[in-house]
Amino acid sequence: MSSNVSHRLRASGGPSETLLLLLNDHRVMTTDQAARATGTPARTVLYRLEQLRAAGLVDFDRPGRQSGSAPHHWWLRPAGARMVTGTAPGDGRRPSAMFSAHSATITEVWLALREHGPPAGLTMTGWATDRAGWQEWEGRTSAWGGTTVKRLTPDAVYEAVLPDGRASAAFVEIDLATMTHTQLRAKLDRYRAYARDEAWRGRFPHCPPLLLFTTTAHRAVTFARTTARHLKDDTPAHYRRVMDDYALIAEHGRLVIAANGLVRDPARAVSEHVWTLTDPEAAETTLTAVLTERATVTTAAQPVYQRQRDAAARRHREHAIGRLHHRLRQLEPLLGPTAVDLVGYLLDSRTSRADPFTPHLDTDTILTTVAAWSQHNPHPDDDTTGTLRATLTTLHHTAWSHQVHHLAHLSATHGDRPAWYHAAASLARHRLLTPSEHHRLDQPPTREQAQAQVWRDWQPPDHHRDHTPPPTYPQWRNQQITDQWSNLSWWQRHHTDRTALAAAFDDEHLTACARCRLTIPTNDPADCPGCHHHERLPHHQRHTTTPLTGLITALLAKTTGDP
Repeated sequence: MSSNVSHRLRASGGPSETLLLLLNDHRVMTTDQAARATGTPARTVLYRLEQLRAAGLVDFDRPGRQSGSAPHHWWLRPAGARMVTGTAPGDGRRPSAMFSAHSATITEVWLALREHGPPAGLTMTGWATDRAGWQEWEGRTSAWGGTTVKRLTPDAVYEAVLPDGRASAAFVEIDLATMTHTQLRAKLDRYRAYARDEAWRGRFPHCPPLLLFTTTAHRAVTFARTTARHLKDDTPAHYRRVMDDYALIAEHGRLVIAANGLVRDPARAVSEHVWTLTDPEAAETTLTAVLTERATVTTAAQPVYQRQRDAAARRHREHAIGRLHHRLRQLEPLLGPTAVDLVGYLLDSRTSRADPFTPHLDTDTILTTVAAWSQHNPHPDDDTTGTLRATLTTLHHTAWSHQVHHLAHLSATHGDRPAWYHAAASLARHRLLTPSEHHRLDQPPTREQAQAQVWRDWQPPDHHRDHTPPPTYPQWRNQQITDQWSNLSWWQRHHTDRTALAAAFDDEHLTACARCRLTIPTNDPADCPGCHHHERLPHHQRHTTTPLTGLITALLAKTTGDP
């Protein structure tokens, strides 16, 4: 008979296998509990359990009494456990009367929550007892550092959904008046450590409240009031720096304790106002209200956590982008000089969207993408590197074309200005104008103003710094030409043109900027004040430079081509 029952279970499962699974989940069940759990008449369930007992898969006991009307307490034998899970957690010995009573009471609470929870607004989504509900985490050993593995062993973990779809969870503890206050205090300390270390994060929507089912209302009130003074200092201290959000975060991580004295009648505890809280001024409340309050706090805290996540993401992004400043040289062999020029331009903190030279690019997205790519040890031959290089090169051409077109617009609107020659020369090297460069290009001096500045700064070579103002260049030149003219003979003056003397004098004492052809005295060694170029041309070759319109026309021709 034993082998036939085992063979049928392995082949097809069915109601008998369901009973084995229930006993595996709940450890101990009475016959009535198994009948309610399966929705089957008690006589039918008893018949099937007797068959399983005959097969050596289950056994029963009547704690405290071996005869009479005491209910059968069924438990799984090792053979039954192996059939259900492939392992045998028990050693086959008969459980103690206290263990059987405690486990059967946990099962009764489960049935009460399953049967009476939905009418009260609580739909069970999870129930874990024994080791399945134990919680382990790495917790601090002291304020000076160090961690150790800590363990919380609730009798059960209850998870439910409220009518509005919000999830909630709670820890269940059963006290059959066998635990002393010292034992309850030790258990409470473990729950406090669990909440203090925030070990619930990532597992539950909030810190699960502790629901204590005990034997009398007086015992429940005593436990709640005793624990109240131990909870007031358990606020997570490291959140105190976030002053605006501190209250919500602290409330979300707070350990809530509720107790009732209906462990013998848990159905009433599910639906009635019988739960005592640690607040001495709080009235008795319902289980639904306890879990709804926790879900409401969770909803209110979500924007706080989102702000924290956003702030952490911003800090991480800013740190990664900050590292790009120091790695631009290293990125050039991977991305190429053009792409690195764009990245360097976007990293410049002086970039302003209000500046018309600034290209319209999604700077944050580009820099975030490059920063993320650079953190993963990129290789020149990676597909990701090649794609990023091509994208940045295209974006560089877009930004460069934008600056060329704006320079062309300025030239067409305001004419020829020396500073724009420098911008055109920089763009001709297919390099973006930096913010500090194009900030000076909006209203630069005209050619006449730049030339007047040259003459104001000029000093004649033989002028002594005294109280007399120095002559202007034309005055000094005319004086020099007059002196030369006076030293000529009558015949030489008759065959010499003063204009030719002045032109020759200018060719000797003046040069021209090789870029913008601004006239600069020979004795002035500084760069061109108009375009900051350092090369000079002989004065008589000043008309050989390419005018600004020619430079811009060549640049505009390149904006229509590929990057």
